[in-house]
Amino acid sequence: MSRDERQKPWGDGESYNRYIISELSSFRKDAWKRQIGQHLEGRKGLRILDAGTGPGFFACILSEEGQKVTAIDYSDAMIACARDNAGKLGVSAEFKKMDLNLLEFEDEEFDMIVTRNVTWTLEYPQKVYSEWKRILKKNGLLLIYDANWHLHFFDEDRLKRVREREERYFRRYGHKEIVAVENMEFFAAAPLTSTQRPKWDKEILENYGMSVQIQADIGENIYEEWEKDLYGESPLFEICARKL
Repeated sequence: MSRDERQKPWGDGESYNRYIISELSSFRKDAWKRQIGQHLEGRKGLRILDAGTGPGFFACILSEEGQKVTAIDYSDAMIACARDNAGKLGVSAEFKKMDLNLLEFEDEEFDMIVTRNVTWTLEYPQKVYSEWKRILKKNGLLLIYDANWHLHFFDEDRLKRVREREERYFRRYGHKEIVAVENMEFFAAAPLTSTQRPKWDKEILENYGMSVQIQADIGENIYEEWEKDLYGESPLFEICARKL
């Protein structure tokens, strides 16, 4: 699949942007600030890369906290949404269109890299992780937030439980919500969709000489109640890797 074809599932970004706008106006905004802030030890003015910014949630909240954020995404639509959200909040971040596979940064540029729900999409995750390490300063942090969003398409029992959660959601809230859409052509070019994580990530990052800590389920602190139930088969994890 071409890079542009891989971007089609996200379309014009409107649906994801509505979710991000709801996050920015709810308790989740401060919950995420606390989640990330526990690793920053009160430091301000850090150079942070938001890798795969989407509609700019991390770029916005980290800019509000006094950090110097560069945010990248391959999608023009996502970058447009991110700039609009930052403008409405009155925060300053640098937004750039960039392919995660072809990073245009010098060695040791950033104090921290943060990314959410992006790593599962990568065609060459080991290469990207190596590049992230390259552009981190010594003692810099890589924060990865993701889940096994599509593992149920490779496990019949898990798929059954996911569909039961979707039905329960429909009965409670009156509209359908799908945890993840099946797209086996995309999954074939995205190896982490069928990989048990974060075990895989920890092994790779430690092989790169990084110190790694895992929080297995951070959704308890940052999700709405409906999210905790609907996404219960795919707990949101945090990987915190430090460049030694």
